Amino acid sequence: MNTSGFLRGMMAKGTDPERFIIHVANCVERELKQWDENYRVVMMKLQNYEIYINYEDTSYHLTISEDELVELKQKGPYSLNQRIWFDLQNQGMEIVMGYGNYLEYIFM
Repeated sequence: MNTSGFLRGMMAKGTDPERFIIHVANCVERELKQWDENYRVVMMKLQNYEIYINYEDTSYHLTISEDELVELKQKGPYSLNQRIWFDLQNQGMEIVMGYGNYLEYIFM
């Protein structure tokens, strides 16, 4: 998947936090589906934002508080993405590079 740093910067500054995390979760799902259509991403807002990713018999789960979301959004346009992808990597997900520049922004 390809992305534009300029557009993402504008979005991070001008979008409310909830809309921004929904956009980021959709980006994560689009990237994962390029790897394999069987990936499923579900995000819920309970006390915190809960993101569940399922692939065959493997599940990943992330929790992001509202305060952390606002902090990451202010820190940089890809900081939330980095938080999600590094957490997935720490949970054992093997990251597949080579489907555009999106992950290059995350892991550079």
